[in-house]
Amino acid sequence: MLLRTDKRRATAAVELAICMPFLLIVVFGIWEVGRMVQAQQLVANAARDGGRQVASGLADSTSVRQFVVNYLNMNGLTGVSLSDVTLTNITNAARSDPMTANQLDQFRVTVTVSYASIRWSTVAQITPTTAITASADWYSMRDLPVTVSSTIPTN
Repeated sequence: MLLRTDKRRATAAVELAICMPFLLIVVFGIWEVGRMVQAQQLVANAARDGGRQVASGLADSTSVRQFVVNYLNMNGLTGVSLSDVTLTNITNAARSDPMTANQLDQFRVTVTVSYASIRWSTVAQITPTTAITASADWYSMRDLPVTVSSTIPTN
């Protein structure tokens, strides 16, 4: 003799079997969107920190680009290379190196990371996003050379 609760358990198992694939797709989708937001934040922070390095005028363009790549690698975005980071002097294109830039030259640090290299699951194939890009504009704050007269003025 079957009890009424045994029939209900079988119904619940069938409902779970039908709903589980949809629930898993939603959970993995939320997980992947969270990864995309995290990656966008890290890329934006890396571009900003690279801009700070540019503004100081103490590092050349290769060192700044390597700094950005190291920042991303330290924070879990591996597979980023120097070619993913561009440095542009908007004010004077001939002076692309921050160490030779004039004071108040505007620089743009742009970081582009392939989304395929950082995604966690294949669920991300439903989004058209192929790359995550961020840029930051900073002005060079290189110190101007100061000349000091060695003669003492007389009254």
